[in-house]
Amino acid sequence: WHFIGDADNDVGFVFKNNTSSNPYGMAIQFPNEANNDGNQYFLVCTDSSASRLIISNNGNVTNQNGTYGQISDQKLKENITNAKSQWNDIKAVKVRKFNFKSETGYSTDTHIGVVAQELESVSPNLVKEVRKDPDPKATDTSTIKSVKYSVLYMKSVKALQEAMARIETLEAEVAALKSS
Repeated sequence: WHFIGDADNDVGFVFKNNTSSNPYGMAIQFPNEANNDGNQYFLVCTDSSASRLIISNNGNVTNQNGTYGQISDQKLKENITNAKSQWNDIKAVKVRKFNFKSETGYSTDTHIGVVAQELESVSPNLVKEVRKDPDPKATDTSTIKSVKYSVLYMKSVKALQEAMARIETLEAEVAALKSS
């Protein structure tokens, strides 16, 4: 079912797909191949004064203040403990410079990031297989690997904290040696 202008909930558009065992919420697709330059938009969220969120045809997500988040309230969590060391995992990550092959349809500009297969050998839980074509009616059911960058960032923060602690220890040792 769907509603347009649902007055009861002050929602402009609601779409619910409960007709299959693997429902997709909503797909936005250009009728023809896009030029992949980011100047066309799949979705624009705007109010009377400015665009607040844009999903471009090249896959970029841009928002007004450059932030994104995750639900993180303590009252929703349990079994909270300190994360184990991430030092070796992060040290083993190969950060690469690359461009996508032109036949993929993705931007061929130079990017910086990781290669999923390389990261998988270090942190397999950061790599996920997804359908190459998310359209449930597509005949191409092959998969490609994607990376959970948001988790990689948190692992990096933990490793940075470890590096800071090591630096502070070394600084204290150097100071002690200099004063003796």
